[in-house]
Amino acid sequence: MTALAGVAFAMIGGVGWSMAALIGGAIGLFLTAVVALRVGLASSMEPKFMVRAFYRAMALKFVLAVVIFVIVALWFAGYFVPVVTGYAATAVAYWLAMRKMALLPSSTTDND
Repeated sequence: MTALAGVAFAMIGGVGWSMAALIGGAIGLFLTAVVALRVGLASSMEPKFMVRAFYRAMALKFVLAVVIFVIVALWFAGYFVPVVTGYAATAVAYWLAMRKMALLPSSTTDND
């Protein structure tokens, strides 16, 4: 999805906008990797601690996203729309993946 946003912005605004869209996608990938690492470190804990680690990781993701987007808005104001669009493309891809995983059957032994 990020690559498609990059190609679309290359056609609309040139290489600068394309790179901005790709950087927005990279921001989304980075933030998701931070959450995955933080939650992955808690995978051997009790469920209560895993949920707590998940919420803390999501709070960290939110704070990092605000900081990164404030920096982008201040320093790269002319490229803010492509950056946000690239980030949104990664968010849509994750939402679609989670939706697909939610629709998978939970077990093949439900017929017992």
